[in-house]
Amino acid sequence: MNYKSKTNRINNESGAILALRIIDTVTKSGISDAQTSKSFTQLVDVNSRYQVAIEPGNNEQVKIAIKEMFNTRATLFSGMHSYIEGMLNSPDAEMKEVAKLLFDQINKYGKNFSNLKIADQSLRYIRIIEGLKKPEYEIPLMRAGLTEKAALLDQVQLGYEDLYMGRGNTSATKVAPSSLRKELNNSIKLYIDEVNWMTNRMDTEEWHTLRYSLQKRFDEVSVSTKKQTTNSTATPTTTATTK
Repeated sequence: MNYKSKTNRINNESGAILALRIIDTVTKSGISDAQTSKSFTQLVDVNSRYQVAIEPGNNEQVKIAIKEMFNTRATLFSGMHSYIEGMLNSPDAEMKEVAKLLFDQINKYGKNFSNLKIADQSLRYIRIIEGLKKPEYEIPLMRAGLTEKAALLDQVQLGYEDLYMGRGNTSATKVAPSSLRKELNNSIKLYIDEVNWMTNRMDTEEWHTLRYSLQKRFDEVSVSTKKQTTNSTATPTTTATTK
């Protein structure tokens, strides 16, 4: 079984497919010893980490969502600021007092601070929202009809932070496939070595069938790789070197 050289030559995606097919073949074999061995357990563990590593990122979608949250937050804040500022001119003395109290808090840093760093902008929103959540602002917000708007601004701010921080955490913890590829290759080779040894030792139809089936898994990946090379080079000589 020329599995060692083939394991090293296939690309990351083919390596992921090969590992999945090996695990599936062994699982369906019905051979308990093949499914519970230490090397198989190790292969399953490495494969689970490798499959996560090769998943395509959704960075672009996350960026769009973060930008939408960023703009929504700014729009909500600007609308509330303008509304409260307009209330300062109310002919109703009570409403004017309500407006003064709310405006002192919402205008704490002015209406527009988009020229600041993103982190500094977020901090200012947080401080403003924290102030509006104090007990003394509950009734003024209600009288101004802004209770739901203030709650929505808080919700959007929290959502923005979750997305922004989540993207950073994902980037920090994501493992590159290349760093796991050698470990996956070694796990595959180790397990196939064990299957060969067990097949020779047990010499049963079940084990011979399993070894043959695993050989077919390698053949399938090899054919797939050869087709990719043929398509990219269109020269039969190059294809021959990939066998």
